[in-house]
Amino acid sequence: MARWGCDRCGFVAWTSDRTSMREVTGAHLLAHHSEAVTRSDFRTTWDCPYCATAKTAYDTDGAVAEFKTHLHEHVADLIEEGAHVGDRVSWDGTVQVAAPVNSADADALRAHFHAGGDLVIAVTANPERTVRLLHEELDAWPRRTVVVSTEAYPFETAPDLDFSEIPIEVVELDPRLGPDEVGETVSRIIDANRVAGDAISLEVSVFHEIVRSFDLRTACDFVRMLSARLDGEGGVLQLYVDADADPNVSTVLNFLDDEIDLKIAAEDGRFVRRG
Repeated sequence: MARWGCDRCGFVAWTSDRTSMREVTGAHLLAHHSEAVTRSDFRTTWDCPYCATAKTAYDTDGAVAEFKTHLHEHVADLIEEGAHVGDRVSWDGTVQVAAPVNSADADALRAHFHAGGDLVIAVTANPERTVRLLHEELDAWPRRTVVVSTEAYPFETAPDLDFSEIPIEVVELDPRLGPDEVGETVSRIIDANRVAGDAISLEVSVFHEIVRSFDLRTACDFVRMLSARLDGEGGVLQLYVDADADPNVSTVLNFLDDEIDLKIAAEDGRFVRRG
């Protein structure tokens, strides 16, 4: 992926490639320099804050588009290729992903993280969706993948994947188990599967269910202990949450603010640092 960070504020964006970043940089820099676009005598003028270039045109939309392209050229050399969101936390931290859990935007970030992991652990309410995503979106399977869920994988109705040919295990948990037991299961999976030097991609897509079913302290302790378990192991814990759709989740996240190393919003295949 391509990455660009604004040197004027904390904005950071990742896009699928360098070409896709053009619109992001231009729009962001225009927001910083909106006063550089003026309209008078029936014409629109932009005056670049970085150089002596200025243009005047009757077509306002065309002038603004041209200005965005011009602004992009000033930062084009600062766009990094081959970047990974996990690099932002040196593959050792907790990332809050702002996107509906069962959405294409969340899936895009799941695929991005898991493609960079050697040991992938996904705690999900939809194991088939996770397996399909990895099978269809990744160029190659991670060294080891473990999918953890209280829902059974539909082996009989989805027989087209040969699990004997891919390095994956599906762990079905008793739905009566609480966050402590789920966390202990994840910890044991790390012990049993981690190889020295592995980058661990740990996805938690059941945070909404935990918040709904347990008290605030239990939900917070679950995240803190998982984060502590990964600390120094070389892994990224990803919390997939749609806080805007659930005020209770938003409340819990407020208590976890010091635990979150990076907040990412996913939209249309682009990832943007939030907050």
